[in-house]
Amino acid sequence: MRATSLSVIPLLAAVALAAPGPDSGLRAQRTASGIQVDGRLEEAEWAQTSPASGFTQEWPLRGVPARQQTEVRVLFDDHFLYIGARMHHDPALDGGSAKIVRRLHRRDQESQGDWFGVAVDSNHDHRTALVFEVNAAGVQKDQVIYNDSTYDPSWDGVWESAVTIDEGGWTAELKIPLSLLRFKPGEGPQTWGINFSRADQGVVRESSRWRVVPRGDTGFVSRFPELAGLEGLRPQARQEYLPYLSSLRKFETTRSFDDRRWDQRAGLDARWGLNSHAQVDLSLRPDFGQVEVDQAVLNLSTVETFFPEKRPFFLEGMDVFRVAGPDLFYSRRIGQGLSDPTLNAGETLQDRPGAADITAAAKYTAKYSSGTNLGLMGASVEPARAVIQDAGGGRYRRELAPLTNFGILRVQQLLDERGSYLGAFASGMHQAGPTGRVAQVEAIDGVYKSTDRSGLLEGTLSRSQAGPKENQDQGWRGRLRLHQDWRGGWVLEAQAINAGRAYNPNDTGYLNRADEQKVYVELVRHWEVPWGILRHRELGLNHTVARDQAGHTFLRNFNGWAKTDFSNFVSLWGGGGVDVAAEDDRELRTYADPAKKYLARPSLPYANLGFDTPGNRPWYVKVKASRSWQEGGPSTDTTFFQILKPTSAMEVQLTTSLTRDEGELKWLETPATTPIVGLRRLSQFDQSLRVAYAFNPSFTIQLFSQWLAANWNFRDLKHYVNDQTLVPGLPQDQPPGTTPETAFSFRTWNLNLITRWEFRPGSTFFLVYTHGASTDALINDRASLAPRPDLAILRKLPSDDVIQAKVSWLFR
Repeated sequence: MRATSLSVIPLLAAVALAAPGPDSGLRAQRTASGIQVDGRLEEAEWAQTSPASGFTQEWPLRGVPARQQTEVRVLFDDHFLYIGARMHHDPALDGGSAKIVRRLHRRDQESQGDWFGVAVDSNHDHRTALVFEVNAAGVQKDQVIYNDSTYDPSWDGVWESAVTIDEGGWTAELKIPLSLLRFKPGEGPQTWGINFSRADQGVVRESSRWRVVPRGDTGFVSRFPELAGLEGLRPQARQEYLPYLSSLRKFETTRSFDDRRWDQRAGLDARWGLNSHAQVDLSLRPDFGQVEVDQAVLNLSTVETFFPEKRPFFLEGMDVFRVAGPDLFYSRRIGQGLSDPTLNAGETLQDRPGAADITAAAKYTAKYSSGTNLGLMGASVEPARAVIQDAGGGRYRRELAPLTNFGILRVQQLLDERGSYLGAFASGMHQAGPTGRVAQVEAIDGVYKSTDRSGLLEGTLSRSQAGPKENQDQGWRGRLRLHQDWRGGWVLEAQAINAGRAYNPNDTGYLNRADEQKVYVELVRHWEVPWGILRHRELGLNHTVARDQAGHTFLRNFNGWAKTDFSNFVSLWGGGGVDVAAEDDRELRTYADPAKKYLARPSLPYANLGFDTPGNRPWYVKVKASRSWQEGGPSTDTTFFQILKPTSAMEVQLTTSLTRDEGELKWLETPATTPIVGLRRLSQFDQSLRVAYAFNPSFTIQLFSQWLAANWNFRDLKHYVNDQTLVPGLPQDQPPGTTPETAFSFRTWNLNLITRWEFRPGSTFFLVYTHGASTDALINDRASLAPRPDLAILRKLPSDDVIQAKVSWLFR
């Protein structure tokens, strides 16, 4: 450490004696000379600027003054906003020199280390902010806050930071381009919102902010202190071009045809800042080979599996398109995976793509000074075709997916500084060809926040129209939500939903079910004042009742839980409830028939229990167990999650889940038209491993591997007679001489190894290896598990093995 760096710290501390608090705001100072971002705060301007200090704990003791002192200063020039932060460590608390937890890992990942962050509401709309964070190892993380308090970690910007550590604490210096920030045009004085955060995971464990929103207040960005002193700012247009080149080689395959070959791709991502409030994002021939593979799921339910979005273009800036409540835009619909076509007699499959390729996608987002937010997005997915060989040896192409175009429109109008708004949404999907589907969804939504921000009223009304061009169904869905916080620790949540049977937004959105009238009420009580060894306590009760439009109650649930955190940061929780007797309208798979069939279910009780250990320890453990009592015996689920941190640069996550169902009454797929059910016994072992190692924040390696094995069978088969009657045996429409298959197995092993090197800010090189093998060959008919021999065979099965190299270069 240079002597000049040490000598400036007492001077900064002296200026901090008169530091402004969050109520009086903070004043930024213009700097005429450039600031060298080295984490030392040696320039004279830093010492001449009044700092923000007097932080307050957000956790573990909300509202109590932070035990460690923090000072933050803000400078700016024509192109950058500079943040200088000094995180002091009291020797009396740390037991001598500063105990700083440095966790080295990949950018944008969470970690139990020491962090500093700044949130900037540059448009001063009291609703949206960009968050820039850096930890004591120099790792960056950024995200966006929208709707006043909702975080979206998918946003990425290119900015600079540096940190230094000494015996008295650590220092962070951030250099944020004004081109990343949207602010009002004009060179006159401006006022922004700003807030600072600090996290400590050493001897003192606490999270603090300059302004902590009290319990009972639903706002966050709307409560930011003000940042003044900003003058002569000229909006900087953000212009970034990110071309990429990719080369892929598949050298092993599980397909019935030989698709082992090289594949080269090239494309472009671009961002154009049109002015201070509008931006266009464009993606041509996007490639997403660098994203982690989806986790395998054995889905035997009636609900589609929801997979989170991981593709960068469909992550950044998507907060503008979100509607209060339902997922009316589910971007995973764009460029979906494909499966083998149905072949006629004598035909063989010669080739097919793995997914429908996106030709181009573009989005326009704007936030106007009037409080109007606008988002437009369009995407075109090219047709996908398989190569088929007929019995005579001739080859032809068969369409798997037609040319498909998507469009999304979102408009919001802010009503006040608390984040209340009215909004409108429209989406459309159009498939080419005479048999293609056409779908559209329109919605209006609104949020009202009370004057003291303790209450929130949220409503959404949407309409869908979907189906083939000549025969489309229309449906409606309404949703109303009430949320109220009281500073005494009480929280009330209530929600009502009414969805028509024909409502279907799933061509562009995601909805797990329609045809429902549902009411949900929850009451929670928090105690944050320590009581003996108990640091925080929570008790909650909720009740749900739901019926379909025909008046059949398919869900009536009573649930309760309790949770406590101990003074040693161990957490314990547990709960239970009962699903009261109801009529299941989905299990028999007749929900698309003109008249649904219902499966009568008795009352089913359940209970759960869990605990976890302090997250800042080298070994973190979280255990969850649940049990329900079904018609044919108990069902038990246990999950054991571990995080191991052998070094500051390495982290190992291991999740092991075991499921054992002795006899749940479930539908069995057969050729018969009459539904057949049986008591399903299931055993499932699911283990995933994640290993991450960072040589430095720009060069990292991460491994993901998952093993899944499941066996299940059916016994005591019965067939449907009416909604209240099941008769043992097979129905009369079961094909003569046939017996339903009643034993099943599934095994899979997926592996993904990603090497990432950010060789210059915003420019990256990826080297990715992917391995996948699976089989549904029957292991045994007893629904028992032996994970080691069951999974060992996966090493000998055919697999899909791919290696890909991708380089992208940022031009600004």
